[in-house]
Amino acid sequence: MRTIFKWINILLSVGIFFVALGVLYVAIPYFGNQALVVRSGSMSPAIDAGSIVVVRAGRDFISPIASAPIYNTGDIIAFRSDKNQNTIITHRIVGTKAEASGVVYKTKGDANKDVDGWVVKEENVLGKASFNLPQFGYVLAFARSNLGFPLLIIVPALFVILLELYNITKTIREATSVKKIKIVREIRSHLHHPLHLSGIKTFVPILLIGLAIPIAFAFPSDTETSSNNVFTAAEDFFVDSSTTPTPPPPPTAFGIADHIVISEVQIATSGATTSDFVELYNPTSSSINLSGFHLVKRTSTGTSSANLKAFSSSDIIPAHGFYLWASTDGGYATQIGADVSTGENITSNNSVALLDSSDVIVDAVAWGSGHTAPLIEGSAFSINPGANQSMERKALSTSTVATMDIGGADEFKGNGFDLDDNSTDFILRTLSQPQNSGSLIEMP
Repeated sequence: MRTIFKWINILLSVGIFFVALGVLYVAIPYFGNQALVVRSGSMSPAIDAGSIVVVRAGRDFISPIASAPIYNTGDIIAFRSDKNQNTIITHRIVGTKAEASGVVYKTKGDANKDVDGWVVKEENVLGKASFNLPQFGYVLAFARSNLGFPLLIIVPALFVILLELYNITKTIREATSVKKIKIVREIRSHLHHPLHLSGIKTFVPILLIGLAIPIAFAFPSDTETSSNNVFTAAEDFFVDSSTTPTPPPPPTAFGIADHIVISEVQIATSGATTSDFVELYNPTSSSINLSGFHLVKRTSTGTSSANLKAFSSSDIIPAHGFYLWASTDGGYATQIGADVSTGENITSNNSVALLDSSDVIVDAVAWGSGHTAPLIEGSAFSINPGANQSMERKALSTSTVATMDIGGADEFKGNGFDLDDNSTDFILRTLSQPQNSGSLIEMP
């Protein structure tokens, strides 16, 4: 039995050691690689949502002459959005062009009907996709959760430690008084042997590197008219569309809603009139058909509501997932990969609400001041967000601006906190981060 445990320990340690080496090679920029987690399905089937895509820079410098692009048509590249440098997009090159300022690329998602409404400057390209690891992004997201961390990190580490303690205890029990000195030496040798405890040590780099891998949005460029798109939600979820939604019960004792909520709102600001969106989040464990639901807005002095979008049976929000409406003005909906879009706008001192098929308010949020009859819960969010800013619903009662930001502790814990008070349920993001039905699911 001792020999069996010893070999299990050795094999486990060696396996983890080589996994750690692989992760190090993939994730550390020193080797020329950069690993990114893909959060949407616009590059499906080449790269599905939830994959880890590894990109490698073509060279360490920009093309020396305008006629010599580093990357070619057909290459899949990861690049920073020119509008928001914190957003990374992974799309395929469909054309190159030499301009006076340098080489630019035209890109498109494989699953999208239209070419992207922007050009990519060469200096914004992180690299060409060399390979991808399907579904591994979900593993990393799970590892960051309250349940995943102990299951994937702590439990295996404890298992290795228990094996070591078992071997040491076994050695002591089998020893005789005459062999005490030899036993001490054997224990010391056992503890310092390079194969032992290596499993525990390699957990540290795996954890640190895994949690540091950034997120890549493979943005879908589809609007509500592309119902036959490859990642249409209706093809992926089994929902009884004939079921009439019922008004939701109050939030749970922990403050997490059990109904669809408005999770993030960006308004059209002065000088940037094509930047408004409303993001919905489903904090429940079942997908929800939005048939009969409609999204409405109201101005500060208005008493009647104008429709932003009436949803159909093809509009389905995944369990613990998102759904995104945006304005079509200036092609903004296409740029951020909105699930649905219309020509309406939301601006300063407005309010919006999601109504079910019986015109019962499911969720509402108001912002700014001067409201006479707002669509609201509690008190309005006190300010109007500026350009590229947004109001984002908290993940938990303890969430803050810092924990909800990129790299924060609550970044991937959803947006389900709801105490029916807009002023306390939302925080102000300095850079918005719209998510759609193809984005990774997020759980509290």
